[in-house]
Amino acid sequence: MLRVLIRAGACAGALVLPVAAFAFTASDLNRLCMKTDVASRAACAAYIEGAADGVFNTIDAIGGTTGPRVGQYFCLPPDARSAQLTDAVRKYIADNPNVAGYNASTAVSLGLGKAFPCKTGN
Repeated sequence: MLRVLIRAGACAGALVLPVAAFAFTASDLNRLCMKTDVASRAACAAYIEGAADGVFNTIDAIGGTTGPRVGQYFCLPPDARSAQLTDAVRKYIADNPNVAGYNASTAVSLGLGKAFPCKTGN
């Protein structure tokens, strides 16, 4: 009987875990980026760079990123630095408080799009 209860409890726990998952929001990202310790600053920069890479690669897979195309959110200059990307995203979140609840990667795309728009002829 005890084994049956343990198995039932394990199964119930496995079903609850996905429900307990939460999205990493723009507000969460901004709080992380506001911290001054080395690990938090590195995590902030890594998240922003990873999200930018993910968006770029997704757009590339569905139609290319060699110039302004439908769905392309931003065009980073070849010499863009991590700090510039972080500053751009944090400024966008600060200037647009309505995005606080957005998924953090969406805020990254929007922030980089504002700071690094694609120009005609890229």
